[in-house]
Amino acid sequence: MTHESGDAHERESFARLDKEIGPHSAHSTRTPEDEESGALHPAGSAPVGPDESADPTEAIMVDRPGGPSGPRLVDRVRSSKRRTVIPAWARSWDEFKTAGRGVAAYAWHVASYHAVRTPWYALRLTAHAPRGFARFLGESMRWMSDAEGEPLRQDAAGREDVGDYLKLSRQRDRRVRWRTLVSIVIGTVGPAVALALYVLAPTWLLALATAAAVMMLGRLGQSADAPVINRAVEIPKATRLTSDIVLRALGSLGIHAINQDQSKGGPGFTFTAPITRDGPGWLAEGNLPYGVTVTDVADRRERLASGLRRPLGCVWPEAVADEHTGHLRLWVGDEDLAKSRPAPWPL
Repeated sequence: MTHESGDAHERESFARLDKEIGPHSAHSTRTPEDEESGALHPAGSAPVGPDESADPTEAIMVDRPGGPSGPRLVDRVRSSKRRTVIPAWARSWDEFKTAGRGVAAYAWHVASYHAVRTPWYALRLTAHAPRGFARFLGESMRWMSDAEGEPLRQDAAGREDVGDYLKLSRQRDRRVRWRTLVSIVIGTVGPAVALALYVLAPTWLLALATAAAVMMLGRLGQSADAPVINRAVEIPKATRLTSDIVLRALGSLGIHAINQDQSKGGPGFTFTAPITRDGPGWLAEGNLPYGVTVTDVADRRERLASGLRRPLGCVWPEAVADEHTGHLRLWVGDEDLAKSRPAPWPL
């Protein structure tokens, strides 16, 4: 009885204690930090805070795999830059007429220049005809005797290479035999044709053939440094703009990003379109390396002109309004714009 009454008394004590503490005590725990903040945490749960087991040096992935990759193909096609099917000069009647007038004026000037000097040309060529005839005979004899192979035979003899010398000697003998035969045939047929022409041909044809032969001999006898017929128009020699020339010029600017890319085997400049003619000059377009702007190139325009080996007034780097600042549009003219003739005003 004593044991049972003790258990009943103990149960009553626990019941009174439970009522005094309240309903939240059985489901919540309080930590020393919570005593200060007054926060309660549910029983069996941990305080919410940073994960102490996470690696602080672990990189956070910002590129979402499988996410959107950018504009769709249709969007890129719609916003793409399309090149003209027909060149600008062919679509403009004014430009076409201007080009036609330029070609006609050039042809008229050349014809007039040489027509006025034709008598002087004839006299000078006639004076050079004897020298031309002597050169013709000398070159014919050299060809018939295989004189062009003489240095090779002398070299073989100097090296005392009997095998090579014998091969070259046999080759010379074969050449001399058939070349002599050809010379005999020409020497026989040529005078016979000339005699027949002299007897049977009309006077005008004989005079024309004689004049043509004299002019040919005179041209053969003229000096290499003093030709009889000169150019009517001195056309400036504008070098064709190529990718190698553009890359060489950009590499000479001293821009670190371009030089670094070229030193690693890269081009230093990515062409986005072929180099084409654009008016009186050449046009090249492309992308500069990352971090390099068109302004960086334009500020070094003198160096760029030196790298292109063109006058300063021929080199014009510029940006494109609807492109990024690293997209370079380089126009290289055939002549200095300050010295070129301005286009006629349509009004």
